[in-house]
Amino acid sequence: MRPLIAFLRALPYPVSRAVVVFLFLSIGYGCGIRRSLAEHQLSRVYPDWDKKRRRKVLRELYRGMALTICEIYVLPEKKLVGSSGTEGIEHIHAAFELGRGAVLATAHFGNWEAARVLPEYGIPLSVVVKKQRNRYFDRFNNAIRTRHGVLLIDVKRGLRDILHELHRNHMVAILMDQNAGKTGLVLDFLGHPATHWVGVAKLSLRYKVPVVPGFALRKPDGTLCFTFEPMIYHPDWDDTDANEAKLLDEVNRVIEKYIHTYPDQWLWLHKRWKGTKAMD
Repeated sequence: MRPLIAFLRALPYPVSRAVVVFLFLSIGYGCGIRRSLAEHQLSRVYPDWDKKRRRKVLRELYRGMALTICEIYVLPEKKLVGSSGTEGIEHIHAAFELGRGAVLATAHFGNWEAARVLPEYGIPLSVVVKKQRNRYFDRFNNAIRTRHGVLLIDVKRGLRDILHELHRNHMVAILMDQNAGKTGLVLDFLGHPATHWVGVAKLSLRYKVPVVPGFALRKPDGTLCFTFEPMIYHPDWDDTDANEAKLLDEVNRVIEKYIHTYPDQWLWLHKRWKGTKAMD
């Protein structure tokens, strides 16, 4: 992988970007790598769409994944920062003013990996990650993720480190659209039952931590916009199962709004409904 990345970096960026996009469209989309899964899930969520519309969305999804790969491994960091912007950053500041830290509730949307540059905007950020099986690839990826001061938190020892960062009034990013398996909390997601991790809801209710939904939205001109929504914060709610479900449902509604608005930017290739078999 390193020689390939070195080769792409040696090329003018527009050329390397065109190469990667071609590969994703011709091999990923053209040869159908997980495309049938994505098309099936799209058809279940949007049954009124015709096949042409679904395939147009999927084609744009594969193109977006190619651009994400370029922005992670090929585009110089200064250019990534220079071609990014923010919208709704006042919601981050409002959350920090409470002095309890904040959870950045995000999803597999746009270029979520680009959140590594958020410290450049004055946002102290930690990210909960899962170790990759290949330790060399894991080390290589993590070196990229931490270039701008992001702290990585291993999901296996997450709670202690998350609380430490929240006590420092920092933000902790957590992907909220992941399958939680058979033991997760079953809630509606995009019109179908899906399992959810309840950790974010417990953190928010038990420790009175605000939750700020945020997404790395890809703009039509190719730039990225880190977009933040008003915080979800209920300090008067007790930490009960019912309130956890209500809070997670609030987060889901925001994520769904972005998916419905920009369906080609959500990762339809991952098995979001695996825990309930709702898409079988």
